[in-house]
Amino acid sequence: MNTPEYYGYKIGDNIAPYINKCIDTTGECYISEGIHILGRNDTNWHLGHVWSDSCICWGWNRKHSVKIIGAGRDKTRLKWIDNCNAAYIYNKQSDVITMVTTNWNEYCNDNWIEGITFDGNYENNTKSTMLGIRIRGANNTIKSCKFINFGVGTAQTHETFQIIVGPDSNTMKGTTVVDNYFTLPGRKSNSSEKHVPENTCVAVGGYDVLVSDNVFENMDFNVVDQQSPLHGISLAFSKNAKIANNKFINFQGACVYFDSWTNEDFIIENNIAKNVWQFFQVTCQHWDNPKQISFNKNVLITNNEIELSKGNCYWHWIQTPIVSNFCGYVYAPNVDHKTYPAFENIVITKNKVTLGFREIGKTFEESSKLYCFWGNKITDDKIKMIDNQFVSTVPLASKKKNLFVKFMDWIKRLFK
Repeated sequence: MNTPEYYGYKIGDNIAPYINKCIDTTGECYISEGIHILGRNDTNWHLGHVWSDSCICWGWNRKHSVKIIGAGRDKTRLKWIDNCNAAYIYNKQSDVITMVTTNWNEYCNDNWIEGITFDGNYENNTKSTMLGIRIRGANNTIKSCKFINFGVGTAQTHETFQIIVGPDSNTMKGTTVVDNYFTLPGRKSNSSEKHVPENTCVAVGGYDVLVSDNVFENMDFNVVDQQSPLHGISLAFSKNAKIANNKFINFQGACVYFDSWTNEDFIIENNIAKNVWQFFQVTCQHWDNPKQISFNKNVLITNNEIELSKGNCYWHWIQTPIVSNFCGYVYAPNVDHKTYPAFENIVITKNKVTLGFREIGKTFEESSKLYCFWGNKITDDKIKMIDNQFVSTVPLASKKKNLFVKFMDWIKRLFK
C-alpha cells in the first residue's frame, strides 16, 4: 500500500496521483528505480483535482510525518512531462509549476524526502518557472537527492527554487538539507534587460537549520543561454543556522547569498569552493513589505577554503562584467539606514582564499576581498575581516610588467 505500483501505476503513466494516493493512505511512498514522468499536458488537464493530478502534494488530509523515499538519487528520477501545465490558482493559470508542494495555508512538519533525482526538464518547459520541493513547516529533511534542469519561466515573474522549505518563524525547528547534489541549471535565454529572477538551489529557515555535505557543481552563468543569476544557499527567518562541509565546484554565482528577512546567530564553516565567482553576499534592499528588508546579525564565516575564478564574472547578463570577489554586499540608498541597519557583527576570519584575476588590456585586476556592488559603503565594524589568508595568483612577471607599463605611461604623460 505504500508504492505507486500497488495502485496500478506503470512506467509511462503520470506518477503524481499514485504517489499522492500512497501519502493519503499510509503517509509514505517508496518509489522504484526508473524515470517516472510527472504532470499533465493533455487538453483536459485542468479538469478534476488539478493539484493531486499535476504534482506531489499533501497538507489537506494528512499534514505531518510524510516520507517519500526513492531507490537512490542515481536510480529514481522524477521528471516533468514535456509542456507541463501549471495549476490554476484562484481560477487563474499560474506560471509556476512545483514538483512537490504542501498546502501553504497549513504547517506541514516532520516530513522526509530522500534518494530521488528531481528533473525539471527545462528545455521542454521554458514557459513556466519551476520549483522543486516547496514545504511550509518545521523539522523537514531533504537528504541524498539530486536536482537538475530547473529554470525561470518566460514571464520572469518568479524566482526558481530547487528547495524552498521551512517555517516562517525562527522559533520553530528549521530544515535539514544534507548530502544533496545540484547541477545543470535550465538554459535561460531571451531574458528581459531589467531584472532577471534568480535560480536558487536551497532556501531554508527556522531554528537550528543545518545545510551540510551538499555538492553544487557545474552551475554556470552565460550571457547567451543561461542568464539567471545563480545562488547556492540562502536563509530566511533563521536563527542558530549552520552551513558547513558543502562543496561548490565551478559555481558561477554567489555560493551563499542573503537578501530578505532576518537571520541571526549563524555560522558558515569548513566549506570548500573551487573556481567560484563569489563566496558570500549579503544584500539589504527595499521591499514593499518592511519585514522582508533583510537584517543579518552575529554571523561567523570561518575556516572555509576558497579558490576564486579567473576572467570575467557577471551579476547581470547585460551589465559590464566584474572581477571575482570573496565577499560582497549591497546596501541600497533608498533604505532608511537608521531603521534598517542591514548588517551587524559579521565576522569573517581564518579563511584561506586563493584570489583570481582578470586581464584588462595590459593590466591585471585581482579579485576583491570585500566588494560593494552598489549603494552606500559600510563602516568596518559592520563586516569585519580578521586574520584571513589571501593568496595571489597574478604571475610575478606580469606584476613587474604592470609596474613597467605604469612607469612608461607616466613618462609619456610627462613629455606630452
